[in-house]
Amino acid sequence: MNLTHSFSALKMYENCPRRYMHQRINKEVKDEGSDASKYGERIHEALELRIRDKSPLTDETQKYEPLCTALEQEAKGGKLLAEQKMTLNKNLMPTEWFAPDAWFRSILDVLMIHESQKKAFVLDWKTGKRRPDFTQMEIFALQVFKHYPEVDSVTSALVWLRDYKMDTQVYKREQSNEMWARIMARVNRIYESLEHDTWPPKPSGLCPWCPAKHICDYAQL
Repeated sequence: MNLTHSFSALKMYENCPRRYMHQRINKEVKDEGSDASKYGERIHEALELRIRDKSPLTDETQKYEPLCTALEQEAKGGKLLAEQKMTLNKNLMPTEWFAPDAWFRSILDVLMIHESQKKAFVLDWKTGKRRPDFTQMEIFALQVFKHYPEVDSVTSALVWLRDYKMDTQVYKREQSNEMWARIMARVNRIYESLEHDTWPPKPSGLCPWCPAKHICDYAQL
């Protein structure tokens, strides 16, 4: 089976392998999204259009105009990109999003490149409660290192729009092997489940929002 991976897919497996099996292996269910996720999609789309096309922000997102303006100022002399899709194959080489050899996918909400300084800055918009996950920040940095060989340093940031706070981490190219080792260890757990067909459930407070809750004997509803 040709599995593809992403940060969200890793988190799904680690939160509950049984859901991962129902949704990504057997494809018995599809996540239609919650009110919270649909709200997040609206915010992401408005910010994307503002940064990419300079479209006016919506009434719902107008309060983020100073943030967008600050990004434009910071990006002067470099590149400011929105919703950048980055894909790697199993050899960790860049490929296309829908290519037959696509293996690990990421979408970077904001990517700022300063080639002359060999630096990049990645932002990920967060509309929920502040729960930083540094794995996601590592993955962003690793994608940039692979797609932009001239970049030696990546600052990854999770931007919590609800309270205007930010968690940041700086990653250096020389850390890549160590970072990939951590990511691959987590990916390999999925392949172990696939090999042995073992998908243990992890009932939790997430069950009421799981698209497989109606076919799962372990769901806490």
